[in-house]
Amino acid sequence: MRNFLIICCFLCSYSSFAQNILTYSSLTVPDSLKKDADAVYHSEEMYVDIQSPSKMTIRSHNIVSVLTRTGMRNHSLIRIGVNKFYKLDEVNVRVFNELGLEVARYKKKDFKLEGAFDGVTLASDDKLYELDFPVPGIPSTIETDYTLEVSSFIDLPSWTFGSSKESFLSSRYEIRSAIPINYKMYNATAKPVITKDDNYTYYKWEMKNCPVPKTEPGSYGAKVFMPRVDVSPAQFSYDGYPGSLTNWTEFGKWSFPFYEEYNPFPEERVNSFKALIEKAKTEQEKIAILYKYLQKETRYVSIQFGIGGFKPFPVSFAEKKKYGDCKGLTHYMKNILGAVGIKSYAALINAGDNEYPVDPAFASSEFNHVILCVPLEKDTVWLECTGKQTQPGILGSFTENRNALLVTEKGGVLVKTPASRSINNQWLAKTKVKIFEDGGALVHSRIFVSGEFWSYIYGYTEAKSKDEIKNALVNAFGYKTPDDLELKILQDSADGHVIEINLAYGQFYDFKAGAKHFFPLRQYKLNDETIKTAETRKYEYLFDFPYIKSDSTVYSLPANFKKESLPPVKELRNQHVQYKNEVELNEATLELKVITQLTLNNHIVQPKLYNEVAGLFENIKKDEGQKIVLKKE
Repeated sequence: MRNFLIICCFLCSYSSFAQNILTYSSLTVPDSLKKDADAVYHSEEMYVDIQSPSKMTIRSHNIVSVLTRTGMRNHSLIRIGVNKFYKLDEVNVRVFNELGLEVARYKKKDFKLEGAFDGVTLASDDKLYELDFPVPGIPSTIETDYTLEVSSFIDLPSWTFGSSKESFLSSRYEIRSAIPINYKMYNATAKPVITKDDNYTYYKWEMKNCPVPKTEPGSYGAKVFMPRVDVSPAQFSYDGYPGSLTNWTEFGKWSFPFYEEYNPFPEERVNSFKALIEKAKTEQEKIAILYKYLQKETRYVSIQFGIGGFKPFPVSFAEKKKYGDCKGLTHYMKNILGAVGIKSYAALINAGDNEYPVDPAFASSEFNHVILCVPLEKDTVWLECTGKQTQPGILGSFTENRNALLVTEKGGVLVKTPASRSINNQWLAKTKVKIFEDGGALVHSRIFVSGEFWSYIYGYTEAKSKDEIKNALVNAFGYKTPDDLELKILQDSADGHVIEINLAYGQFYDFKAGAKHFFPLRQYKLNDETIKTAETRKYEYLFDFPYIKSDSTVYSLPANFKKESLPPVKELRNQHVQYKNEVELNEATLELKVITQLTLNNHIVQPKLYNEVAGLFENIKKDEGQKIVLKKE
């Protein structure tokens, strides 16, 4: 009997070990799923239990084997967001070695709870539970299982099957709902399994054995190629405010009362706004004056408390504090315009550089920003109310080319924001270079910049040290490393800014061979794109933004430097790109001119034109790499 018990115990232990091998060991993952993967999910699951329009439970359960250092960094630091309405109930983390043997276990008490600070938020009830833990080498496996109790919500969790660098054996999303919901599948044909009982409807989406997807650089990203399902509630109640996400109209109806405020200004304040614009002749002039006032008198901070994440503070708050978040400053500007008889609408938008537009056919709360739309009789003026440097009517890559939801009396109206235009983003440089007999040089440049170029210059130079500015010129803007420099902002205008850059070089030529000195076409590369041709292209390619660049550089040569060879005229063009470079020498005055123009008309390139555009930029890069060869006598 004793031997029998020993054998039984051994068999049970072996069975448990074998089960761990199958469930938690990276050794059992097929090689086809390991290819190009930072991690492989054995199981990726989310369960959402919706009890009412204001109450649900979310359980997340993942078992993932990390295969690379990048995978380890992504999965050995766990962050779980909570706030006033999202409470962490239970959390369990287990760590396994390559064989699937457990080596560590963590509970909720092992997590740190800290404020979710993003660098710009002044006040928020968002917090993070965070656990940073070691793993027993690579590969290893991590199991995470946690539950959130939700007491108020607007939208439901969406679900993406896998990621751009991770594969999975099984990915599952399940919902049990006591209220009607809407859903839509993207980039796949998978349909949910739907069942019902007396009180609930059950939905289950599942995919199995999916390798790392093929991605393309410069596309919109996961939203255009990853299988995903978006889910919205037909009814919700957020912080006591009931609403619906059945369609965009209904969601706009829910938001509209938040932006209505009667008699926000006393009469004397209204008169002060009218006095500001008394000499303006057009509505556009009035808007520009009042927008400038907003930029001068207020600053942006982020404030996110409960319904305050969706409802702006009253006008009196911005009047007194002189600051506000995007919705607060938009609300303030809306009422300033209203005080002088100009009607406008708050517009909800999914902001971010070249973000993918929200789906007109499916309502979902994907918005993270608010701007202002001012419809006029013959035009529409858009205002970014958080920007100190922005111009009226020009939004930039942060919010252009999107679908924005106007919050109107009749509900939400989805409209397109302006398309990006090259004329709004200009870099126009005029440079004089004095070359000395020893090959050194003094460079004097004046550059007009506007739009996104000014945002870059401002971000890299405002309140920065000389060393920081030098690093920015070299690393961000591609300048040849100077020995000394000076940068000044000479003047601002309604259209842009003029910058003066003075540079000193002990050696301006790149290299020499005997008496021949090889000089660059200019002290920086006008073209900084890194697009390359590809065998196939399925998705749109996005440059950062369209632009107009030009550079006129005049070299004053010493008498002992003579022309050896100059690059020929180069001209390239198609519907997206225009490029021309000319080099000419006036031997009488010893002045050598390099005149270059580069225009990107449209920054969104359709797949069928991708290789043509990429080929043009490869040729532009080669042309800019040519040298001016001067012989020293």
